Amino acid sequence: MDNNTLIPSPTDVVAEALQSLEIDTTHSPESIAETQHWLSNPGIDDPSLTDYTQLAFVTIDNPDSRDLDQALLIERHEAAGYRVRYALADAAYYVRAGSALFDEALARGTTYYTPILAVPMLPVELSEGLVSLNPLVDRRALVFDMIVNEQGAVTRTCVVRAKIHSQAKLSYAGVQAWLDDAPIAVRPYDDSLLLLRELGNILIKAAIQRGVVRFNRVESHITVDGEPPQFAAAQRSRYQTERYNEQISLMCNMQGAEMLLAMSGVNDAIQTVFRVHDAPLRKSLSELRDTLDSFAELQPNPVPWRWLPDQSLADYVESLPTGEQHARRVMAVQRQIMQAQRASVFTPEAGEHHALRAASYARFSSPMREVVGIFTHKELLEALGGHSFEDGSDETLREQVIQVANSSRQRQRKLEKVIEFAALFSVFSRELALPEPPLHSGTIMGMRGDRLYVALDDLAVDVKLYKDDLQEQFNSAYTMTDIEAIPETSNQPAWQMAQAVGLTVMDYDKERKRFLFKLAPLDMHSA
Repeated sequence: MDNNTLIPSPTDVVAEALQSLEIDTTHSPESIAETQHWLSNPGIDDPSLTDYTQLAFVTIDNPDSRDLDQALLIERHEAAGYRVRYALADAAYYVRAGSALFDEALARGTTYYTPILAVPMLPVELSEGLVSLNPLVDRRALVFDMIVNEQGAVTRTCVVRAKIHSQAKLSYAGVQAWLDDAPIAVRPYDDSLLLLRELGNILIKAAIQRGVVRFNRVESHITVDGEPPQFAAAQRSRYQTERYNEQISLMCNMQGAEMLLAMSGVNDAIQTVFRVHDAPLRKSLSELRDTLDSFAELQPNPVPWRWLPDQSLADYVESLPTGEQHARRVMAVQRQIMQAQRASVFTPEAGEHHALRAASYARFSSPMREVVGIFTHKELLEALGGHSFEDGSDETLREQVIQVANSSRQRQRKLEKVIEFAALFSVFSRELALPEPPLHSGTIMGMRGDRLYVALDDLAVDVKLYKDDLQEQFNSAYTMTDIEAIPETSNQPAWQMAQAVGLTVMDYDKERKRFLFKLAPLDMHSA
């Protein structure tokens, strides 16, 4: 059989997924008309804007990003502190409640991303044009101006509407390479980049000290290449520069939440929206402790792998052994911790963001890509401007924003799952057509019910192996626990969490819509 005939094109996969999830790729004539109005009346020469066009703001994003909603400038403040100005695209100026643009943003909730196209929440003339903080042009921005001390604590924050002129569109990879190469400050923004690294490391350390669990995340990067075009997947590790910028963004969002709280204490008609992340359930933590205890007992030296009774998860993760020989164990342990966490949600009331160890958290940093960002900008600006909030219409609008903000996140995850499966289907189908399918190395992340989960090194995705397939391959019944698959036949292999394994695709089960793999043990030190 020619397996290539079974592989749908990426274009068809994405089109079908968007249709099934009811994600519209077009914008209404009314929103296009409003867009044209703003293109003709951009409001950039608004005399009320603070003029920051002479400051050395830059954006740092992925190389292919075109909707640039964050620009930064970091300067030394006094002896050891920092002044951080974080400029956010002023989407709320152009996308106003009651307008066609806002109604469409509310219908979508967010921008949806796929490997072949993005479905923007706003028309591209805005999201990649007038609103985007593109280089070498003047743009409106909402600027968080923060003073941060040498311990990473914010001592003062103010917010202004400003006009900025980004001096460059930089990439995480490019800034990382520059920072790694004994940099000398020559460009106007180079000092800011050096301080980004300095402050970023301080903020990361401060986060760990307040109990934030630092996960070593490896992401799957799904692309389209070849002729005919097909999905491909590869491992992608995050740059440190991404982590630094992430810390600045989180700091901005936490400060925005504090400002909303303070203002709502004075005027309870302000319609606040927060992102709340509840702590794991006691049952989940108890099960996690049991799993980690059992895992530790399987190790040659159990001591470093034990989660002590009075130890925070953050301290436990930081205490885990380092070195390549322990990498798979650490990865599997971190996965178990991640699985114990609960999902965050948008709510009208403030609450702890457990993952960030923040008393409150809001979303200000993605105003072109999330309708909740436009709404929080609007409410903050109205509060700063002394808006009276008398008609109550914002309360109804807030309910709609929260509902769509939560549902759109679920739709984005469903879209990602469809594309991930399509990518794996493409990769494994092509491998089945080869005389000898290649061996993929991976790590057993754990077991759930009748399934064993393996994270593949090269593709950075998980595949599932079912107990009945194991039993068929090794001609033995297996007993599954959270960390082991134990054979009843003594001469057959057992499988453990964190074990290095090799996987080769053997067949595709059309009825159950799953691939069948041959599993083999690898040396623990295998790459």
